[in-house]
Amino acid sequence: MLHKTLVFSLCCLLPLGAETLSQGERDRAMSHLHATRKLFLDATASLSDAQWKFKSGPDRWSVAECAEHLTESETFLRGLLTNTLAKSPVDETKRAARQKDRDAMDLKVAAMISDRSQKAQAPEPLRPSGKLGSQTQVIDMFRQRRDETITMAEQTKEDLRGRFATLGPGFELDLYQMLFMISAHTERHVKQMREVMADPNFPKR
Repeated sequence: MLHKTLVFSLCCLLPLGAETLSQGERDRAMSHLHATRKLFLDATASLSDAQWKFKSGPDRWSVAECAEHLTESETFLRGLLTNTLAKSPVDETKRAARQKDRDAMDLKVAAMISDRSQKAQAPEPLRPSGKLGSQTQVIDMFRQRRDETITMAEQTKEDLRGRFATLGPGFELDLYQMLFMISAHTERHVKQMREVMADPNFPKR
């Protein structure tokens, strides 16, 4: 009897029609977030100050600038997710319409965002300015912010699949897919860091 009462009480905490993420969905999101976290940390490890700040041209970002952009974007994009979550009701019609193809769309989002052949301009608030401090401070800050995103993916009881965000013309994601967008955005700019490091003038140390 106690067990049934507890289950009933927990169910009452969720809105009618709400669906929390399955363990498989959590595991997939966390795996992707952990993998791109490692990509970032590996790419920025053991760089000298000259390597950290090297720019291959006046209009190109350094590794330091890519890292700052990613650190700021982590909080910005997760904030966009949580703000949409707070303001948007569950849309069962959209959920049903996207149910069949949504797993494939998860992967498509990750591939599209990480694709460096499609160029994009960062919005002004996310353009690097050197305000986050030293190399160590930026890396530590990214690590902390990414860990907060991973914790959200692991623990949230909210219905991420039933709520949606429009991020541009014809570009609408469910909020679970926004976790993949955050992760793939990291992969995109780690690729940019590697382009910097591949420059023939990149400092040896």
